[in-house]
Amino acid sequence: MDKELDKLTVTMNLIHDIFNIDYSTFDRYEDIERFCSDNRVIDAQSWLTEDALKLILDKSHHDNVNYFEDILHVRIILFYYEDKPVILGPYLAEEMTIGRSIQICNKIDKKNMDAQNLLIYYGRYPVIHESIMEKILRGILRSLDLENLTEHYTAYKDEKNEDIYDNELVKMSNANLETHYMTERQYMDAIKRGNTQEVLHYRKLLSENASGMWTKKFNMEGQRLGLAVNRAMSRIAAYEAGVPAPIIHKITTKESKAIAAAQSEKQMIDACETMLKEFCEMVRSIKNEKYSAMTQSIMYSINQNYMNELTIKDIAKELSITESYMIAQFKEETGITPAVYLRKVRLKKAAGLLISTNDEIQKISGSVGIPDANYFVKLFKDEFQMTPSAYRRSYKI
Repeated sequence: MDKELDKLTVTMNLIHDIFNIDYSTFDRYEDIERFCSDNRVIDAQSWLTEDALKLILDKSHHDNVNYFEDILHVRIILFYYEDKPVILGPYLAEEMTIGRSIQICNKIDKKNMDAQNLLIYYGRYPVIHESIMEKILRGILRSLDLENLTEHYTAYKDEKNEDIYDNELVKMSNANLETHYMTERQYMDAIKRGNTQEVLHYRKLLSENASGMWTKKFNMEGQRLGLAVNRAMSRIAAYEAGVPAPIIHKITTKESKAIAAAQSEKQMIDACETMLKEFCEMVRSIKNEKYSAMTQSIMYSINQNYMNELTIKDIAKELSITESYMIAQFKEETGITPAVYLRKVRLKKAAGLLISTNDEIQKISGSVGIPDANYFVKLFKDEFQMTPSAYRRSYKI
């Protein structure tokens, strides 16, 4: 290897090992293609097309240190060593919070991008604040005998977008950020305890904190993105608390569809709170019952679908297990079969409706998944040792 280029490799590898920041050199067009493919996620990052980056590498002044920042606030530093282009980065100059990700998604072309995925994208890159990067770069240039380069700054913007941070950010102190992150932690811990009241309290605090960080009120789409990030946090907490993945998927999918269809902020918040209540109920059930993930999944499926035409075969198919295995395992843990559990759930729900409404018996039986009213009366009498009418007279609220 050429002695001078060997110095470059040693220097840049040392910086990478200490600060976890990547660097790239470009000997072939394939290097440009790979860099663009690895780092471009939206069309608005127009500088990350192969032709655009090649033009930048060819036309940038060799006696400059070139700083670039794109529409997503991802940064690189370009300089030349022995006429070889070297890119330091990509990196971020500051932490990207949930609020900022939502703000960005409200401004850019959001195809294949939402706040949650944007946060995941940002997670690829190190966060190196300007003062630290200045010292890093000074050390690199001193090591390579390039200390006299002129600094040149370029911020790339999509022609349809203004700078998404101009006049939008409220100055936030470190204490405010620390408080917000602490509240997120308390929120997730409350889910893990199954404490519904605390979860709803901290969700409200997080919403208020996020609103206070921005001068501009989020529109409906922004609120949906915020709730999507909340959903991700809640899902992680529920999983860590032991809620089975199939149940988590069902609960969050239901909430996601409800929020997508919502016509008002209240409807979106109601859907979110319903999800949180279900998570907390599942967490408490796990702590109290200690059933296996499979049995919990069966119970959840029955409790959510008892009012429909539900068969044990349907549940087994949904869980990708054989019907005989499911019945045997469920009975071993609970002492009853899934079919008996389904019947008990339906009759318990019917009992509640008998004492809390004036609906006719036939309407109640149909609403709990037993369309044959005569058969319903027989099952109810076997379970409660009295007819539905007698039960209503005895316990009517």
